[in-house]
Amino acid sequence: MKHNVMTYAFLLSVPFLFAACQKASSPLPEDILAKVGNTNISQTDLKKKLKDMGLDSSKDPNVTSEMLNQMVDNSLLAMEARKEGLDKSPEFRKKIHEYEDRLLRKSLLKKDVDDKVKVTDNDIVTYYNKHQKDIKQPGYVDVRQVVFPDEKTAKKEYSMLKRKGGFKKAVRLFKGGSVGKIYEGTVPPKFSTFFFGVPEGSITGPIPLKDGIHYFKIDHAVKGVQLTLEQAREGIRNYLKNRQNKTKYQALVNHLRSTTTVQINNKALVSMIAKSAATPGAVVQDQKKNK
Repeated sequence: MKHNVMTYAFLLSVPFLFAACQKASSPLPEDILAKVGNTNISQTDLKKKLKDMGLDSSKDPNVTSEMLNQMVDNSLLAMEARKEGLDKSPEFRKKIHEYEDRLLRKSLLKKDVDDKVKVTDNDIVTYYNKHQKDIKQPGYVDVRQVVFPDEKTAKKEYSMLKRKGGFKKAVRLFKGGSVGKIYEGTVPPKFSTFFFGVPEGSITGPIPLKDGIHYFKIDHAVKGVQLTLEQAREGIRNYLKNRQNKTKYQALVNHLRSTTTVQINNKALVSMIAKSAATPGAVVQDQKKNK
């Protein structure tokens, strides 16, 4: 009871927070929480703002009133900026144009692409039946590696890897350590036989790379599991939606390119790229990549 009384008393005090901002003496309609100049802030506006900020579930009246205070302040600042003519500056107009373009692109893509993407249950079943063998929870292996500096050293020290505790010792003497989990389908096909289809505890390699000769130890192996239709349903739905989306997007862009004159100044583009590549920062970046 005490809490309810305190909350009620607080809520009664909220309108006075805005008294200095309100010159009009006539009362505001119930759905209007504040009036700043000629701009109304409604209950709907405040609820949307709270929701956008992730605060829509807050029971704290301080949060609600503070958000309304911020909205009033924002309106006052925007009004003052217009009075000073800042909305007429070329920089501002450019930003507005860019924002409008972004909203228009989203609206067009929603209308002509997103809203036209349809995936039926029959589409999902057909795809599952056609690709059933490939639809599975991928297997993985837990792997450690050791990296020898060159082929000669690798051949000389290979026998150490086979001995008990030898792999761990080789890592200390040279370099390497835990690679972590490697999942099926995440390594180039030419390397997959080094990791998958081999027993736990196997030493596999060598794989010659830029930093040396790599050998691996398979500490733990988990086989992939075939997924049922129900387990795969949402994944297939999302995959088919994305595939349709990309197809429809490309068709729309191709159509627009075919019906609109587009000129590319290749000479200026090449010059811009060349200048960018010649900057000191770009050279330093390239050197870092080559190390």
